[in-house]
Amino acid sequence: MSARLNTLTRRAGTAAAVCAIGLLALAGPASAHVTVAADDSTKGADDAILTFRVPNEQDAATTTKLDIKFPVKDPIASVKPASIPGWVVTTTSVKFNPPIKTDDGTITQGVGEVSYSAAPGSKGIPVGGFGAFQILVGPLPDTNQVVFAAVQTYSNGKVSAWIEPVTDPANPPQNPTPILTLHAATDAGGMPMATPSVSAAPAVALSSYAAESEVNSTRTLALIGLIAAVLALVVDQPYQGEGARG
Repeated sequence: MSARLNTLTRRAGTAAAVCAIGLLALAGPASAHVTVAADDSTKGADDAILTFRVPNEQDAATTTKLDIKFPVKDPIASVKPASIPGWVVTTTSVKFNPPIKTDDGTITQGVGEVSYSAAPGSKGIPVGGFGAFQILVGPLPDTNQVVFAAVQTYSNGKVSAWIEPVTDPANPPQNPTPILTLHAATDAGGMPMATPSVSAAPAVALSSYAAESEVNSTRTLALIGLIAAVLALVVDQPYQGEGARG
């Protein structure tokens, strides 16, 4: 009985450890940041849709404004923000120095900043949710990455400035800038490179917000499946203690 009890105890401890590891793996980060992705991240892409994902990180305030500044060093000639119900979109012009040379001619002026403000009567991005803001741009610059700056304003007056440079991706700052990584159109051998498929607005329409509870529900189901699998493994293992007979 003692050997069997010890064996079962060890198995139960192993199962608990595995479940704990699974719980840590499924748990999301303590906070999220403003990030940017593109449906076409190829250098020089003419028509790419940028999607800025903006989580609401305040417990008692909504996000009422978002300012997105485009890079001056690697400017983008054409910037066309999508209209979003419940939001007022405005743009700020900037002169390109030096001008951008394209096949259609030289462009000396364009959009340097896009601002989204919650319309009167709209509460903006609710607590526990996030918004997706899309902008059609092109052509993308011939560089390895495009660095943006974003400023998020809350209904209680607090401001989160996502403007800190990322010098070490493994140890990002507290408020990192949104960065879009670009890829070459062809590899060294001249073969086309596959462009990563990125959903422009994952799991959320432009006029709606994804609640954090929806994400947590998915994680919970995955965790339940993991625990069930571990427990089944423990129960199905035959007892091999001292004195066991075939």
